[in-house]
Amino acid sequence: MNDIAMFLSEETIMMNYDSKSQKNALEIISKKMSALSSTNADEIFEKLYEREKLGTTAFGNGFAIPHARVKGIEEAKVIVLKLNNGIDFNSVDDSKVDVIISLLAPDDENDLHIELLSHIAKLLDSQIIREKIRSAESASDIIRVIRDS
Repeated sequence: MNDIAMFLSEETIMMNYDSKSQKNALEIISKKMSALSSTNADEIFEKLYEREKLGTTAFGNGFAIPHARVKGIEEAKVIVLKLNNGIDFNSVDDSKVDVIISLLAPDDENDLHIELLSHIAKLLDSQIIREKIRSAESASDIIRVIRDS
């Protein structure tokens, strides 16, 4: 079983969303993570946005992996946001991002943060996996693709 799958549920996968911008997408993710973790959405957004200022988390091929460690978070969360249309995310290949896999980890869990980030990056290295995630029609489809990879 893929380690990332342990952090996914239908509740953490958001399908068919509209977003106007990178900032708006990060706000959507922050609100969802806040609801799941009882951590302030503004604090989560600030950490994700600060990370983006250091350098884009757009992976290329229409995928981004925004991530942060946040004080007060008790356990790691992985959120998948699948957008109806691509948005500019300052991607290294200039592609519009339409699938965002976001990671939020406790502030004191650097090793877990790096390990999960590495797993997500390896997962997205596969064109076949990217295509399966992009063509998934439901949250359970995305979980299945990630679990079986």
